[in-house]
Amino acid sequence: MRNKQKDRLPLLIFPVLLLLLFVINLTADSRLSTVTAIASVAVLIGFIAYVRSERYSRRFPIERLITKEDKLIVFDQLYGSKQPPLKLPVEGIYALNFSYHYLGVIVDKNGKGYDFYYPHKASVIEERLKRVIGNDTFDKIKINT
Repeated sequence: MRNKQKDRLPLLIFPVLLLLLFVINLTADSRLSTVTAIASVAVLIGFIAYVRSERYSRRFPIERLITKEDKLIVFDQLYGSKQPPLKLPVEGIYALNFSYHYLGVIVDKNGKGYDFYYPHKASVIEERLKRVIGNDTFDKIKINT
């Protein structure tokens, strides 16, 4: 689906950069310590802005993250690149939970389920599931927002 090494690069650079700034902060004088503290906050804000950006969303189209194979819905794991996609039968889905960048799938009325973090708004994820499952089947599933 995508070059997973390239996708992981920003996620690996972020903690390394913060760790480097932390070490500099511990060993530096007070003036440099203040600069590294401010830089740490700036790096954190920049990373959060990147992950929530439209550019990041376009790299992972929802059409590739949620697909259908016969009577199974295939959910690709965006984070956790070593995991294979999760395939669930449509009939086994009891409830869906939607939030910003989040999809929760509850199976078999037992409260157990799966969490997916996608770089899309709840409305985009919901519309994709309606197209994949079909409106009639989607209306039978309990929806939590």
